[in-house]
Amino acid sequence: MPYRTPKERTHRWLTLYQLGAALVIAFVIVSLFDFILLNALCEIDPETGRVDRSFESDDWYTLLRNIGFLGTWIIASLAFLLTDRNLKRAIPILIAPALSGLAAELLKLVFARERPVSDAIIQPDGYHFRFPFSGFIDGSNLGLPSSHTAVAFGGCCILAFFLPKLRILLVALALGCGYSRMISGAHFASDVFLGAVVGFAIAKWIASSLPRSDRKFTL
Repeated sequence: MPYRTPKERTHRWLTLYQLGAALVIAFVIVSLFDFILLNALCEIDPETGRVDRSFESDDWYTLLRNIGFLGTWIIASLAFLLTDRNLKRAIPILIAPALSGLAAELLKLVFARERPVSDAIIQPDGYHFRFPFSGFIDGSNLGLPSSHTAVAFGGCCILAFFLPKLRILLVALALGCGYSRMISGAHFASDVFLGAVVGFAIAKWIASSLPRSDRKFTL
């Protein structure tokens, strides 16, 4: 760890506090649109009142959702290992999404906020919270944050550090994964936002620990 003067350390902590405050404010702002976006993105069958999820069998939906599937990043890590033959790059491509998904799952158990849709019906009367940490007793139907989105951003962001020319495509795929979770009613926009923050933060933390020569790679 490089030496920092007291002034540099103070500035670094101040920057972190400001970033934390900005993220909290952004989370609150996104939360204000949770129910607007939920009702705009979810199609409701007028006869049954159930959320239409018939598109979940479509190829485009499966593609976007699987960006947040850890198995996708196991394959990506193996592909990198076989092509690049460098564990310093292959391992982070697996570890970043895995840690992101784990962190998101643990946060779900702590926050204990339920998903917006239960049994294909939008839950009435706003958010449904259980007691904090009660998810460790019953972790079913919890949604904050979105673990699929966390995995997607963890994987796409760490890969973008190695393949910067593809970063726009990779971020678009991660956003697409978050979008797929909202249109199915599985998550609020704020669930997706926090999942994205978790994934990006872990990917950046892992990338910052790598030798600078390993942070960019071109196939």
